[in-house]
Amino acid sequence: MRSARTQRQQDVRGREDHFSLSSAAASGDVINDEMRRLSPEVRPAVPVRNDRPTSQVDEDNSYRRYIWTADRELGNGDLDAAEQNLAAALKLVHDPNQPDKAREADCLCRLGDVYIERGKRTGKGRTFTQAAALYNASMARTDGDRQNIVARLQETERQFLRNTCNLDCESCPYSSALDHIKELDNTRTRVKCQLDKIHEEHNPYQYDEDDPVVREVEIKRAEAVRDLFKGITVDRQEFIQVLTDECIAKLGPPPCKYAFIGLGSQATELVTPYSDLEFAILIKEGKDDDDTRRYFLNLTHYLHLKFINLGETILPAMAIPSLNDFLSEDPEKDWFYDSVTPRGFAFDGFMPWASKTPFGRDKTKSKTPVSLIQTPAKLAEYQHLHIALAEGYHLSDILRRVSYLTGDELLVNDYVERVNRSLDRPPVLSRLSAVLTLGNNIRQIKNVKRTGQLLDVKKELYRFPSVAVDVLSVCCGITTSSVWGMIKELHKTQRISQEDAHHLTVLISISAELRLRTYIANGGQKDRLSPLTEMKAQMDKHDVEEIFAESVFYIPDSKMLFRSSIGKGGQ
Repeated sequence: MRSARTQRQQDVRGREDHFSLSSAAASGDVINDEMRRLSPEVRPAVPVRNDRPTSQVDEDNSYRRYIWTADRELGNGDLDAAEQNLAAALKLVHDPNQPDKAREADCLCRLGDVYIERGKRTGKGRTFTQAAALYNASMARTDGDRQNIVARLQETERQFLRNTCNLDCESCPYSSALDHIKELDNTRTRVKCQLDKIHEEHNPYQYDEDDPVVREVEIKRAEAVRDLFKGITVDRQEFIQVLTDECIAKLGPPPCKYAFIGLGSQATELVTPYSDLEFAILIKEGKDDDDTRRYFLNLTHYLHLKFINLGETILPAMAIPSLNDFLSEDPEKDWFYDSVTPRGFAFDGFMPWASKTPFGRDKTKSKTPVSLIQTPAKLAEYQHLHIALAEGYHLSDILRRVSYLTGDELLVNDYVERVNRSLDRPPVLSRLSAVLTLGNNIRQIKNVKRTGQLLDVKKELYRFPSVAVDVLSVCCGITTSSVWGMIKELHKTQRISQEDAHHLTVLISISAELRLRTYIANGGQKDRLSPLTEMKAQMDKHDVEEIFAESVFYIPDSKMLFRSSIGKGGQ
């Protein structure tokens, strides 16, 4: 049995199925009355059984005692005590392998009520987004009527606008969230259809590997995959623009020119419809003041709220201290494993090793806080040697390659120019950083067996090829963000041959395609892939966990793995 911390860390990388919701509207006064009463009818029904063993009866009694105490403390206004009792009740019934969805849903909904009340007191935007995440997690565990949770989500947005943004206005209708969910589902359906079409029209694996036609077919497939990923990148950009415009329509116009810049796979054009959003905000030089920062923090919180209402944000990503305290040295403080909420299109999490959003990173014992709302000049300073050394090369590296998302594109151009002409970080150190990154990836995959063992598609297949191309680009002074553009520039500048460019393009396309196929088949960011071909009909699901059996993608053709690992002709 894996430890709770190990399970939690894995949860940051894997979740389950999508769901659809029905819209509802309710007045704020009604919602507030319901929250104060905490009446049981507004929450998912929790069945009570009388035929359980004594230990189960004791557990039920303890659970009800925690809930009763939490109700009392909330009524007395002691939010901290209410939260601790609800967390204790949740921990009592929490089993990642066999989740008690009804009682988990009840606890999470009640925790959401606590966080809304705390948000009213503090006005902190993050508290309201944590409440929204708790409600969505409760909804993911609710099979019946979800109307009351929907009403709570609308009230969460209204209280956020009132207490954080000082706006006395109504929330957006929940139907808009449903429209966004539908659009996201439609995008994923289109991508799956395009993948099927690519495999049908360009399938080099149907030929003998020595057949001369293989090379021509595989490059056509690679180019088709490249175009697919470029299209996904554009679709995501447009989706983000729509959500951002909705937020600005409520908050009012920004106080200065700004730009959102995409990081990570959004910048390299390897993003999937399930990938986390990593981004930063650039603001105009000379406009970095408290009012400007407050506006863009509120804008980011509001955008985060809309992302959470897509229903694909796992709770550990919200770093709720009573569930997952990443700053504590006690591993027992990081215990909640979210095996139910789907993991898909969401903000990068608040974990200290993630936090690649405008919120940045909170202060840790060894590092100062970081904000990713900066002017181009200030953000470019992360490429300077002393800052890169203090923060670790990962942050400076990820800020080195960016793409435009929305706002004033001239700010993005200014930032990119500043990064490219930065001379404070010697090229030899950039190369050393790249080589160290490459070495770490080599160590992760060197012992991978090719048969009978599940692979982590992101760690063992996808990451290494993209890192390898990035290493080559850094060493050769290539500054373009797109991995496809890197290969093109490497060939154009005669750093690699036509043959090398061919193999790198095929390598990147296979690794990216396998990750995309795995996510689509598994319905989210669940990275388990079998190197064997489809074998579900031969599996006895009574011998394996249901969650495990349903979250493994079987590779359509094992030749894809061998082509990506050894190259044509063993090169």
